[in-house]
Amino acid sequence: MTTPVVQAGGTTVGTSSTSGSRAATPAYVWCFLATIVFNIFSAHWDRMGVPLGLDRIAFAGGVVLLALDPWAWKRQRLLVRPVHAAMVALLLLAAVSAAGHGTLLDSYGLFALLDRLLVPFVMFCLAPVVFADPAHRALLLKTLVLLGLYLGITAVLETLKLWSLVLPSYIGDPSVGIQFGRARGPFAASEAMGMSCAACFFAAALAVSRFRGAWRLLSAVVAVLSAGGVLMSLTRSVWVGLVLGSLVAMVTTPALRRYIPAALAGGAAAVAVALAVVPGLQESVLERAGTSRSVLDRYNTNEAALRVVKQEPLTGVGWVKFLDVSADWVRQADTYPITNVNIEVHNVVLGRAAELGVPGAALFVACILLGPVRAVLQREYVDPELVGWRAVSTAMTAVWGVTLMLSPVPYPLPNTLTWLLAGIALIPYVSSSADLERPRAGDSR
Repeated sequence: MTTPVVQAGGTTVGTSSTSGSRAATPAYVWCFLATIVFNIFSAHWDRMGVPLGLDRIAFAGGVVLLALDPWAWKRQRLLVRPVHAAMVALLLLAAVSAAGHGTLLDSYGLFALLDRLLVPFVMFCLAPVVFADPAHRALLLKTLVLLGLYLGITAVLETLKLWSLVLPSYIGDPSVGIQFGRARGPFAASEAMGMSCAACFFAAALAVSRFRGAWRLLSAVVAVLSAGGVLMSLTRSVWVGLVLGSLVAMVTTPALRRYIPAALAGGAAAVAVALAVVPGLQESVLERAGTSRSVLDRYNTNEAALRVVKQEPLTGVGWVKFLDVSADWVRQADTYPITNVNIEVHNVVLGRAAELGVPGAALFVACILLGPVRAVLQREYVDPELVGWRAVSTAMTAVWGVTLMLSPVPYPLPNTLTWLLAGIALIPYVSSSADLERPRAGDSR
């Protein structure tokens, strides 16, 4: 059985087969789903006695298995678009800069290149093939719902300080990671926790409309828990991103516009209940809302980055080198103090400009405009299944975009999910599909 994919003008541009729901799920799909799940423990595997990150193994396995599956490439052919050229150019520029400044083989520089650029870009490029089948997208949705369940429960346990119930145990260790005292989850970083909970919230909201029975009920519960996780992360940029993302997704999706007043009222009521019910949460939220230290950090690093760009506009100081040389560029301002010099630029676009020069920043902005932002504007289909994914991608892009302007955003999972969701939303634009059914075992086709 196939479903026509139609442009806004009514022209059929391809078909979407549902035969995959009757066939065995390819191994590479499970590998990419495992990559997402295991990614929450990235950089902390050694604390659990695992010498090599399982997310790295799953990702590499998924890429290899997909490359060896000729049917997948016959059914969904990738189209070369300007976004792909911008991605390749940025990756090459970053790699050359890293090699020239001695950070390519450095563990921090290498993993930054992988987690901030390479893996998210590969996920974007492969998403139209890996998740071409609606059944595979349903598995992704269920994966994000279950991930949101774990993250939401963990956020509650952290807020209530029930450390004996928090797993893995390193989450409760104040010497691990940053921002202890907020909901940090397995990332040991509250901003990563908040952004990931936001992604799970959007996915759970879509799942409520897609699933029936137990999965629908679970999705509704997870939507509440993951939204609570965003609140309990005590991260203002993610708070703003969640509200903005929800509104933008609803405004750009005609079927959702009528629900905006109810969503605003329900969200306000949920926050009020959470503040009243969860012990200590109201005090933590009010204290966090009035904190100015992080704002001063942004002032200092951003001004330093602008000095770098003025002095080294073409090359910058080198890939992830700002952290090492920031003290040379920070200056005492007349109206605010120097708070910390050993931190990255708290604006990713400025950070790219400071480390890769204006060309690097321009390529990074081009990737965003031609990728996630292009997905927000995607209108070349009326297939309601993909329209829902576009709404999720739009909402997550807004969350990611807000934090992008206020933080270094070095976190693997939020970066990966943003680009993966954009790749799914852009399936009609970056790929063309053929009406083929996967051969069964023993089939000679």
